[in-house]
Amino acid sequence: MRKLWFTFGAIVFFLTVAIFFPFYTIAFIIFGKRAVRPLVWCSHKVVSRIVLGFMLIRMRVHGRELIDNQRNYVLVGNHQALIDILLYAVATPFSFKFLAKKELTKLPFFGYVVQRFCIVIDRKNAASRKESFKNMKQALAEGFSIFIAPEGTRNQMDQPLQKFYAGAFRLAIETQKPLLVLTLTHSGELNNPRKKMDLSPGVVDCYFDVPIETEGLTLEDVPELEAQVRGVMLGHLM
Repeated sequence: MRKLWFTFGAIVFFLTVAIFFPFYTIAFIIFGKRAVRPLVWCSHKVVSRIVLGFMLIRMRVHGRELIDNQRNYVLVGNHQALIDILLYAVATPFSFKFLAKKELTKLPFFGYVVQRFCIVIDRKNAASRKESFKNMKQALAEGFSIFIAPEGTRNQMDQPLQKFYAGAFRLAIETQKPLLVLTLTHSGELNNPRKKMDLSPGVVDCYFDVPIETEGLTLEDVPELEAQVRGVMLGHLM
């Protein structure tokens, strides 16, 4: 039944993206880059909600009142399941740009969206990593928030968290932007990362904590900042 539900969820996801695809294309043709911000909002608050609704996946969001929607953040979250991307988008009260793996650009329809709404990175290519870091800084300067999964990929281990990459913490410090930590619990139970086709209806808890200010910090503070974020996440996962 879980494999059947995964198949149903995948069909809903790609069908929903395909339905919105012509509107996105027309908006880009007419408005160019000016269409990015409203279309990102539509993807996060409309498309993602529709897909999760059909999957019968509900969320309980905690700590949303701690967020100042007038600021932009470097947003970090733990990552277990494929559905996490939808959960991040719906749970967060503002829209943002994802740091996305290059492989996602190859998916039909969705790849088009990723290329235009996300900052794409090829983790195996040093030049790509450098360029993506530059693009994230530019997006923050333009008023966007940036979402990065510091684990880099889905956690398929027994431990609640994998080793963190330093990029998110370097970015927050170099731009002096606050870090906003989002922790998801139970998403891996609904969409097991160890199985290729696995999905079940259910409830995911999403926890926001008090934003961590980085003003005055230097790159020497990266390890301490990383440890602080890990401690916040583990506080909800353990």
